[in-house]
Amino acid sequence: MEQVGPGGPTHVGPFEVVGVLGQGGMGRVLLAAGPDGRLVAVKQVLAHFADDEGFRARFRREITASRKVSAAYTAAVIDADPDAPTPWLASVFVAGPSLGAVVKAVGVLPEDVVRRLAAGLTSALAEIHRAGLVHRDLKPDNVLLAEDGVRVIDLGIARATEGEPEGDTGLTRTGFVVGSPAYMSPEQAEGMPLTPASDVFSLGSVLVMALTGRSPFAGTSTLKTLYDVAHGEPDLSAVPAGLRDLVARCLAKDPAARPTPAELHELIGPVTPAGRQWPSAVYGMLAEQRARIDGLLAGVPAEEPESSPVPASVTEVDPVTVPTQDTPTPVPQAPPEETRSGGPRRARGRRVAALVAAGVLLVAGTGGALYVRDRMNAPVAYAEVPRCQEAREKVPLDLRPSGTDSWIGTVDGAQMSCSGGAGTAASPTARVRWNLSLGGNAETNAATQRRHFQAEAAGQRAATRLGFGTEAYWESSSADWTCVLAVREGNLSVRVGLKATPYAKGACETKAKEAARAALKTATRR
Repeated sequence: MEQVGPGGPTHVGPFEVVGVLGQGGMGRVLLAAGPDGRLVAVKQVLAHFADDEGFRARFRREITASRKVSAAYTAAVIDADPDAPTPWLASVFVAGPSLGAVVKAVGVLPEDVVRRLAAGLTSALAEIHRAGLVHRDLKPDNVLLAEDGVRVIDLGIARATEGEPEGDTGLTRTGFVVGSPAYMSPEQAEGMPLTPASDVFSLGSVLVMALTGRSPFAGTSTLKTLYDVAHGEPDLSAVPAGLRDLVARCLAKDPAARPTPAELHELIGPVTPAGRQWPSAVYGMLAEQRARIDGLLAGVPAEEPESSPVPASVTEVDPVTVPTQDTPTPVPQAPPEETRSGGPRRARGRRVAALVAAGVLLVAGTGGALYVRDRMNAPVAYAEVPRCQEAREKVPLDLRPSGTDSWIGTVDGAQMSCSGGAGTAASPTARVRWNLSLGGNAETNAATQRRHFQAEAAGQRAATRLGFGTEAYWESSSADWTCVLAVREGNLSVRVGLKATPYAKGACETKAKEAARAALKTATRR
């Protein structure tokens, strides 16, 4: 929380700007006062993004979504103008630190406090879902510990559960997937259609963070985090036994296996009423926050200690944006007409990180992360395909030594083919083929494999909702095979063909998916 620097706005709509609550590469949140003296939080899209219709569309959705949800669990919208030169949204200022700030400042929370937190968040999600929305970005920095209970903020990427185009996956028109990687659901990380169950998975990750101090899927890089969310199993050993089953059920990979908010309330059980909802340290942070606000209003802001947590409603560490290759670079626009002159200067560091190994630029942003899987710009790199002896031990098929088994290796790649099976539904005739592109860097190898794969996929039926791989398709039916599934991930593709008599198509495809997932895992990554 700080004063507005030189060139900053003095007014946004009818609101007088008091200070800056937080900002990042895509937007900022201002503390402002209405004509009646009431404090509001004003969210603005930065001027140089205002001409991007994708950002404006998301902003309009946030306004619509925020107005649908009860203010008992969110910050009520007071006013908004999505069509202003710099679009803005004003909501009631909710005093209170974010969950992320609390854990950073005072450490993990006791089990009974997290149970109360879980109950409040469950009620908030029930209200959001009752409004026909999926939040899609539930994370510690979007959870405020207000004096009277929990608030869930930032509906900027919420989507309606009805009325979206068929097959909507949360991909923006420029090829972004939206959310904060460490708190995404597997289906969100894979770019699949989302249901309210996605928010329940995110809730499980938030509760783990409150209890242990970290997300259960916090990897060493954004891409590793996304992979762990989609495929890894969380380590819940540090979660207290009394909440472990609750958290584990929320973190089920299958959305249908997760509890609904109503079922969560039953699992949580009754919460003892209390005048003070949180530990005393949270109320101490509330008092510090009020003192800083009083200082800003008086024109003499209190000095904020370095260790002080970021104020409510803003993200402490900006998430990242990974652009697709065809994403246009926004052209900076002129600042708002009414600006503030003078005042202390401050350095505005731009948080920029490079994912060098993948050749991806990560640009800081606010409110959520935009990223793409390797089909866009961040290839997974495989180094070696398995030999059939190894594959027989790991792929759930009856692969046997055969004269049709083959391995071909060159500097440009490798191919392996393994066969087996008895031609029955229990042991279908099978052939698994690995095709690996090498010879260049990760991006070049992935592009080579993608060209070959997409040439073979022409005219075939897309395989969706697999939960693994970058892209996939089902080959057309033939006399040779009951079903054939091909999956690509980075510079590797896997093809699984199965045949039996009789063999139901659904059973064949289920087995092919299981085998293809395992076949990818047998290959060695760089």
